[in-house]
Amino acid sequence: MGWLQRITGKIQRDKLIISKFRVKGALSIELAKELKEIGEINRSSFKRLCRKGVIESAGGNTYFLSDHGLMKYRMDRVKWAMITLFIILIVIIIIYQG
Repeated sequence: MGWLQRITGKIQRDKLIISKFRVKGALSIELAKELKEIGEINRSSFKRLCRKGVIESAGGNTYFLSDHGLMKYRMDRVKWAMITLFIILIVIIIIYQG
């Protein structure tokens, strides 16, 4: 599997988990849900989203989707996409000047 497929796979798994939290209404500390209520999720993606602050613990075994964490996560993805496009553009300019 190529690097692009791995990245898009991670993004799809993250989107699925975020969607499940939204559908179940786990959108604040007061509305936090247990993982068994959320449904089956990819553990490594869940842990990554917790580390990035997208999903936060409300204590015990309950979790919720953090608006602030989700916004930061999305902005980081946009930032890295822009950096990648900028690098590609620089490479193209160098190739065509030579």
